[in-house]
Amino acid sequence: MDDAPPPTEHILRPHHLVLLSILMITFKDLEIKKFPPDFAIHLLRILLNEVAEVTEPMAHRELLKAIGSGPYTEVKDVAQFLAAINTVHSDIYSAEKLGNFLGNLPALFVEKVLEEKPRLMRRSIFGYFCRRCFVSYVKLSFGGLNKLRDDYVAWCNNKEVIYEPISKDNLTMDYLLHKTQSDKKAWAKPDSYAAWEKAKATGDETLAMENIRRFFEQHFHDQSDSLLLHEAIGVARTANDRQTLQHCLSLLRRLPPPPGEKAFLNEIQPDMHPLEILYDVKKLMQEENEQPLLMAFNKLVEAMGLYDHWLDAQSAVPNDDHQWAQHAVQSMIWREAEDIVLAFTEAGSDNSTRLTVMLNRGHSMARQGGYNQALALLLEPSTWTGLTLADYNSWAHEVWNILTMRAIRRGQDRLYKEYLLPRKPAGEWSSKYYTFEPAIDRLSPVREALHQVLRMKNCNKLQSAANPLLSALWQSEFLGRYHSHRSAIILLADFGLQYSMPKRSRRILEDVMPQLIGGSDREQRGVACFTMARCVIVTSENSSQILEHVLEYLKIAEMDFEALEIYSSLQDVLYYKAMVLETLGRKEERDAACEKHEQIQAQQQQLAAVVVDREVSEICDAIVLIGAAVSRR
Repeated sequence: MDDAPPPTEHILRPHHLVLLSILMITFKDLEIKKFPPDFAIHLLRILLNEVAEVTEPMAHRELLKAIGSGPYTEVKDVAQFLAAINTVHSDIYSAEKLGNFLGNLPALFVEKVLEEKPRLMRRSIFGYFCRRCFVSYVKLSFGGLNKLRDDYVAWCNNKEVIYEPISKDNLTMDYLLHKTQSDKKAWAKPDSYAAWEKAKATGDETLAMENIRRFFEQHFHDQSDSLLLHEAIGVARTANDRQTLQHCLSLLRRLPPPPGEKAFLNEIQPDMHPLEILYDVKKLMQEENEQPLLMAFNKLVEAMGLYDHWLDAQSAVPNDDHQWAQHAVQSMIWREAEDIVLAFTEAGSDNSTRLTVMLNRGHSMARQGGYNQALALLLEPSTWTGLTLADYNSWAHEVWNILTMRAIRRGQDRLYKEYLLPRKPAGEWSSKYYTFEPAIDRLSPVREALHQVLRMKNCNKLQSAANPLLSALWQSEFLGRYHSHRSAIILLADFGLQYSMPKRSRRILEDVMPQLIGGSDREQRGVACFTMARCVIVTSENSSQILEHVLEYLKIAEMDFEALEIYSSLQDVLYYKAMVLETLGRKEERDAACEKHEQIQAQQQQLAAVVVDREVSEICDAIVLIGAAVSRR
């Protein structure tokens, strides 16, 4: 308990229940009016000191002993009161009894019609304490109430109760049924700041700098840049410098908005650069802003029109990079709208637009299982010859992402954690893209919801995934993210299959299967075919014709997972394939499937033990050498 930092939000603890029981006995029937004044003052002082929580709470036995040490304890009413508070905990022997006790708390502070005033005023210290505890009780789940009851019994029996910090992870935080915004937010911890002060006092500068860095890394702020821009905007307005004012406003609107707010879009102004309007297209494509793709197309047309006007007004020479930037952004929008537009520029140049297209193409190839082709494309000298130092980070980060994607799909956790992760280049990245490990940073709303569903499914807690799954379905359909929508549809079918609704799941997949069977996303098609095969097995009779139909789906899933090198899913497919072949009586094919299953399992175990891969090591060394060459220019 000494190591636990003070909580930012209120958490109902066992010592709170002890205080509430004493307050209930003291004020519900106004027993305090029967006490001698000296004992009443003594009792109120102890309760006030405990409710204020300025010191560590007293143990149950110590608290009762302190109350019993007051004057006039031999008086009949005082003796009955002391006996009541010593035995009240024996009445709360179940979660139901504890719920009834906490549910009666409003009787202390809620005004009644026939009474002039409640027992405790709502804004009094004791009234506020009781209201706060009641609100914390209302938010508790049944599991949280059971845990609180067990801790309360242990506390009353003078056993040690560890007040561990409550994790804010949505998957494991099941003690709350109703979560407020404060309950979902992870606040900064003061431990590292205290360690910094201690190291500073002892003169250990190295330890002090490390701890102050850890403290500020928890929740840093980006207000300094905003303040400087606001100051520059004020000066530009005072000096009537319209062009500088426009540049400062454009920079201010490029900064990420505060959490929960939508990005601010630029209005077309005479001195505005067309690339600022083009940057607004990126804002409109972000799912956080909740705008359909049609708005991005409209903004793109505005950017192209402003570019033509800007050339005429500024008498500027047309810039190829600016024109290709428009085409590159347009290709990204069309790709979201289920089409791909390729952009071609001079190879080996320092054109960042061309590099962006190459990185997107390499990432798409890797997503389809073409890891070697993607790496060959990005490591081709014509790709990195003209790199600038800024573009080098994007290039190296994408190569690292492809290596990481392959390692995670193969199940090479040691290679990822012990070799690749320490060598991660600078760039936008989240561990949620590849693993189910908890992370503070959030993905876009649709991806975050899908990640929660997959994470709960991985932990066999699919019953908690209904809300994020429905949220992903609605948001992806409204925003026009049809690729994510199809993923959510597949998960919905899997959800129905887990909860004995296979016919409904089969109908859902049959509606979306024509969009998946083409293989534009092999991972999506493989999961859909595997789920469809399971649905058909459950909903149909095991006739040879139906099983042949199931076998076709399993063969497609096997081909896709084998190409993607997702060996864990491939083993599941081979297991089902062997079962179907056994039912059909094809023993030779069944034995071949079983043998392949064993080979894949042995191969996965062999890959999982690899810490340093020769090919990965050579690619990482090449990235370092190319970076050194770029920095020497």
